[in-house]
Amino acid sequence: MDRPTAPQRRAATLRAYRDLPHPWAVLLVIAALALFGLLATRGRPEPVRFALLLLSALGGQIAIGALNEYCDRELDAAAGRAKPIPSGLISPRAALRVTAGGLALMLVAGAPLGLLPLALVGLGTGAGLAYDLWLKPTRWSWVPYLVALPLLPICAWVTLARFDPRLLLLYPLGALMVLAVHLAQSLPDAASDRAAGAGTLVARLGRDRALAACLGAAALGATQVAIAALWLTDRPLPALLAAGAVLLALGAARLTHTRAPGRVEHHLFKVIGAGAVALGFGWLVALGV
Repeated sequence: MDRPTAPQRRAATLRAYRDLPHPWAVLLVIAALALFGLLATRGRPEPVRFALLLLSALGGQIAIGALNEYCDRELDAAAGRAKPIPSGLISPRAALRVTAGGLALMLVAGAPLGLLPLALVGLGTGAGLAYDLWLKPTRWSWVPYLVALPLLPICAWVTLARFDPRLLLLYPLGALMVLAVHLAQSLPDAASDRAAGAGTLVARLGRDRALAACLGAAALGATQVAIAALWLTDRPLPALLAAGAVLLALGAARLTHTRAPGRVEHHLFKVIGAGAVALGFGWLVALGV
């Protein structure tokens, strides 16, 4: 086999750096934060604060993803995954430098926003780093997701508008959907994690039970939001539409899984993640915060 040329090697290295922080997860979080920021300000955020908030969150997400790859490097190598560090395209030290750079960006961009907004971004980032360093191989791996994901709209309102206590309802209402997001993101690694003896939640459940738990939690979460909107809001339609769309997407994913399981499991995180954002957005519109 021909050895890769220098341009091919450089292109592969650039792709590895692109993949290091988990770009789909980063995109989901930043897009969700931007969407909630626009909702909090009725589409008219103060441009500089809006940009600084997104940059600060971006730095935190880059740090979380890069540290995750660093912490998982031995497991990824044992499982034969073509990840940036086991492939040799990025060194462990370089991954730590990216982590440090992400944290620096979070602090530099977040400091002008004030102590409370920076603390909220730091709390979400800290939850992700705790997942990387300690909680991922335990049965408590879902806890950082539960801390961080409902924090996104809270951070948007605190930074760009004014805190509304009703935002805290996102924690009980979003718990099942957050669990589904966690399972969906981990599902592609379920078989290899279990074979390698990892103690992750999906490895403990196994692929089939993890998939069932993911889809079931998402369906129950969407149903819960719909019921809460009917009970607690005067205009439940946005939440009902979001819940209906999520349930339809889940049904389509379940039906498609019988024909193309690998493809569905690979893309399920995008579906569940987008569904979680849609549910949160629909709920907040229905609530009128």
